Amino acid sequence: MKLKSLLVLLLATVLVNACGPSLPDLPPDDIINRAAQAMLSAQSMHFKIEIEGAPVYLNRATALSLRSVEGDFARPDRMGVHLKVIAAVAAAEMDMIALGDEQYITNILTHKWEVLPPQFGFNPAVMFDPKVGIEKTLEGGLDNAKVAGVETVNGVATYHLTGSIDGSRVQGMSGGLIGTGQIDVDVWVDGNDFYLQRLILVDLASDAQKPTTWTMTFSSFGKPVEINAPQLGQ
Repeated sequence: MKLKSLLVLLLATVLVNACGPSLPDLPPDDIINRAAQAMLSAQSMHFKIEIEGAPVYLNRATALSLRSVEGDFARPDRMGVHLKVIAAVAAAEMDMIALGDEQYITNILTHKWEVLPPQFGFNPAVMFDPKVGIEKTLEGGLDNAKVAGVETVNGVATYHLTGSIDGSRVQGMSGGLIGTGQIDVDVWVDGNDFYLQRLILVDLASDAQKPTTWTMTFSSFGKPVEINAPQLGQ
């Protein structure tokens, strides 16, 4: 009898785990719209972007390409990030601070702070600009949006949605680094507060064999963030 009870308990545990997390059924457009509003309401967040596939050039003249970005954002327009890049054939790292129209970066050779050169071509703060950023892009919805399932991401039950979007709609949020062709989209939205947990954009036109893939993750919503101007030359 004890053995039978134990087997029943084990079977029940397996079935519960197999079912995974559950969330209310919602139309995909409703989930996307709620995510847009939630991200717009977040006063701060931590984020990370990883880029794979075809290179994304910040400056083609110097063959400077972007590989990853990680940092913090505080509304309305303050951001501090760490960038990993490829300069010609060598890997390098830089830090960047954006305070509205004031933008600073560490020199790739001296590692000292300087004003961001206009030819650099990328200001990560545009990602969260209410007029052109992620929030505005989400407001427009996804083409052929579907709920692929409910999955756990970072310990959170999320809606996993798939779809596509015209690249012209993400030109603003990417600073023109993403192409204007079709972009395949996967997005994971927190089922409780509707914050984005993960966003994957595949720039299909970038390379037929290895298209550029942007994987973005978000966390630490609403936590205090202090971002100040650096001392130039230090």
